[in-house]
Amino acid sequence: MYLIYNLLSWPLALLLSPWVLFRALRGRLPGLGQRLGLIPPIPPPHSGPVVWLHAVSLGEVKAAVPLLGELRARFPQLCVVLTSSTRTGWQAAREILRPEETVLFPPLDLAWICRRFLRRIRPQAVLVMETELWPNLFREVKRFGVPLLLVNGRISDRAFPRYRASRFIWRRVLAQPDAVLAQSKRDAERFIAIGAAPEKVEVAGNLKFAIRPARAAIVPRLRAMAEEAAADPILVAGSTMPGEEKLLLAAFRELAREFPRLWMILAPRHPERFDAVAEEVRTLGLPMQRRSDLSPQTKLELPGVLLLDTTGELGSVYELATVAFVGGTLVPTGGHNILEPACFGKPIVIGPSMTNFQEIADAFLEANPSRPAFRDKGAGIFEIPGAEQVRVGAIVQLPGAGALVPTLRFLFLNQGTRRSLGEAARRLLEKELNPTGRILSELDRLLASRRAASGQGADLPRPAMVEAHPPKI
Repeated sequence: MYLIYNLLSWPLALLLSPWVLFRALRGRLPGLGQRLGLIPPIPPPHSGPVVWLHAVSLGEVKAAVPLLGELRARFPQLCVVLTSSTRTGWQAAREILRPEETVLFPPLDLAWICRRFLRRIRPQAVLVMETELWPNLFREVKRFGVPLLLVNGRISDRAFPRYRASRFIWRRVLAQPDAVLAQSKRDAERFIAIGAAPEKVEVAGNLKFAIRPARAAIVPRLRAMAEEAAADPILVAGSTMPGEEKLLLAAFRELAREFPRLWMILAPRHPERFDAVAEEVRTLGLPMQRRSDLSPQTKLELPGVLLLDTTGELGSVYELATVAFVGGTLVPTGGHNILEPACFGKPIVIGPSMTNFQEIADAFLEANPSRPAFRDKGAGIFEIPGAEQVRVGAIVQLPGAGALVPTLRFLFLNQGTRRSLGEAARRLLEKELNPTGRILSELDRLLASRRAASGQGADLPRPAMVEAHPPKI
């Protein structure tokens, strides 16, 4: 299999080299030298042991943050080398890592490049996230003699048929990792179906469940404004998509008749839409303030809408919510992350479209908090007065926009139900679905086995470099 793969890879690499060089010269393929293994030795001799973590793009880099924190806490002398294939992932990694740590673009999957890359960074272990299955890289890591873990492993519905059809390739590739730590039972079954040894596959959970939003400086200010104006209830509608704001604003206008101190914090998903959404609010004649216009003297207008026209603040703003609505779910765009409001124990409402986060949504819907206020219709379906039937677990999923107003009204009026939902969401997040401990336990086990096999003590020496003094590029 490797012979066929490499016989195909070399002609393809030669064929694509002019296009690759053209893109690199135009700045559209950053880090070409690094991708070719042209890097200096890493780290300098006085540094500690190295772990190489590969996260293909921005989403995986963000998911890796809690894992990096736990790695540093357990191994204080650790030196992290993080690789990401995209410019946005690389930039985010630069912000996340410490100054003494290293961010690189990963090597191309040609055997000699992978060997050169490994000789330069000399890792103690290699962790690859999600579904980055690179035949030559995996084989060269194992030839280098260090543990290889596939962490946060997943295979999407779309990709699974392709992997299964080419199982004869992937069963050889998946023979290389020491462990495959999958996000869910379904992902674990799929890895086994495409050739991973069952004894190597474990369900560890999704690293995204370990993410905690950074505290934004604006939150205390918004809380003080809300308390001064006696805002109640507060609806935080986050990551909304085109067509969704219209539905939310219509619901706001109807609910404001019953809740004259209602405050909605509206956060569109994409910054380029801030002005268009602001104009939509004005067209409807609703009182609106923009986050970017707030000053220490600003007073809230209630009932009213605050347009969160900034980035990086939504996650911690959920802390203010009486009820959190997560957008991209009332329109068919696949939904967004429900974990940030769950961190704060907030009752979460979503629409029917959650294909981008289906496994996470299913885990929350299958949770079973106390739900005495809901009329149980069986099979996870409940009824809210005046609404269509909804699904309720640790979140509430609406069948459509028609259930938005009665569901929000019901939650605004029932503090005990809100508390039950919020506590169930936070409990699920904190106790059941945090995988970092499982990943680190497996890494500990593999490193201990390697120490025992080599007869070394607790501090394992780095693999020897083949080139004593490679040129610094």
